Amino acid sequence: MKVIDFQAEHLENLVLQPAQSDMARYMSHSYGTALAQSGNAFTAIKSGRVLGCAGVEVIWSNRGVAWSLLGKITAPEMLGVHRRVLDFLNKQSLQRIEMTVDAAHTAGHRWARMLGFQHEGRLRAYTPEGRTCDLYARIKK
Repeated sequence: MKVIDFQAEHLENLVLQPAQSDMARYMSHSYGTALAQSGNAFTAIKSGRVLGCAGVEVIWSNRGVAWSLLGKITAPEMLGVHRRVLDFLNKQSLQRIEMTVDAAHTAGHRWARMLGFQHEGRLRAYTPEGRTCDLYARIKK
């Protein structure tokens, strides 16, 4: 697996995992450009295939919001992505990093906890479509 700086065009080559397929409608070049400009982000690639993209959007000097868009990847590929994301998060200087997970995305909740995030609450009607999400945060002490 190769890790490179995120660029907007990487979204064009990402086939989303089923749990995130609803995000496909938002994956325009302008959305990718906004993600690229919002903070530190990277793309994981294997044999020319985009495995996923992730980053942290800086909200203010001590707070950021983590995001990830993952493809249909195998368990060994996910292990590599997980290790890279964990390393990336550990290197962030922000005291608080938040993330949201769709309430129905069981694997996403498990991954959030594996990354060191703690559940903070439920966000009803949170998405543009009105789906419920859960808020997680990772606090650096």
